[in-house]
Amino acid sequence: MSAELFSLKGKVVLITGATNGIGQYMAVGLYEAGAEVILTHRDTTDPQPTIDLIKASNPESEAKISVIKADFEKTALDKVFETIVEPAYKLSSSGKIDILINNAGTASRANLEDFEQSEFDRQLHVNLNIPIRLTQEIGRDMIKQGTHGKIIFTASLLSFQGGVRVAPYTTSKGGILQFSKAAANEWAPKNIQVNSIAPGWISSNMTNDLETDPKANADIVNRIPAGRWGKPEDLKGATVFLASRASDYITGECIVVDGGWMAR
Repeated sequence: MSAELFSLKGKVVLITGATNGIGQYMAVGLYEAGAEVILTHRDTTDPQPTIDLIKASNPESEAKISVIKADFEKTALDKVFETIVEPAYKLSSSGKIDILINNAGTASRANLEDFEQSEFDRQLHVNLNIPIRLTQEIGRDMIKQGTHGKIIFTASLLSFQGGVRVAPYTTSKGGILQFSKAAANEWAPKNIQVNSIAPGWISSNMTNDLETDPKANADIVNRIPAGRWGKPEDLKGATVFLASRASDYITGECIVVDGGWMAR
């Protein structure tokens, strides 16, 4: 099989939430495959370490790395175009966005009866509403320009399971999976493939409290057939696959990267 199937040379990627954890290594994988990457980051996050990490992954690449400062919690839906979309097109070397990866997300833990409506609203805004609006904006332009587009969402095991003490997050991730399928159905005839990746238990800032809890950590690892937590690097392969020509006849699907958790 030709490696060209997985090449992203000449492609421009817009990826959200790309300066830590899963998003950071998604960006690394895309750059390793030859893509130009445009990263969004919060104003409290320094993107330079991520830029350095990405450049080091493919030092021979001449592809651009650009950043957009955007805090999704503070970004109103009617400001998505001017805050994220318009700057992305200005930064793109080709004037196009070939690949959109909706990865930015947020979560918190509490008993269902204790969650304030404001916390539901916050998580639904960041995890569901902003990605939907961003997808509409980028997808509209892909259709207008006749771009062979790829759109990827970071879903979750909780897109399938209920979870415990994470009701807003579960709600948002269930919604994002169903939205990706709806978009896939409508845009397949326009040569835009829309898919999701559901990470399992991946070491990150969002899971640090569980990893450092001896009982919770043991309970999780003992249920994973692979016998370990996932690493952000484990997401690179699935991301490049869904962003490349190798997945041209795959749409409306969700690849689960979980060390076997869901199969158990």
